[in-house]
Amino acid sequence: MTEDKRYIIIGRSTCPFCIQAADLCSATGIPHIMLDYAGKEEVLEDYKEFHTQSTVPIILENNLKTGYTVKVGGYTDLLDLLKE
Repeated sequence: MTEDKRYIIIGRSTCPFCIQAADLCSATGIPHIMLDYAGKEEVLEDYKEFHTQSTVPIILENNLKTGYTVKVGGYTDLLDLLKE
């Protein structure tokens, strides 16, 4: 992981996998931001449709220098990526 990347976690503070993703990033010192849309299901539905993902969290990898952002997927996808 290079210092010019962070993870954007889109989800709800009431979602265990969203919290686990944020906790994993915090515990391993990975820069991240959690966008909490608890109580705003219409916004989450828009994100799900845009990113073609039916569940949260929706995790994105964001290059802070270029702005380039790619979808990682969900919590288990983040785990798999960090194992590489």
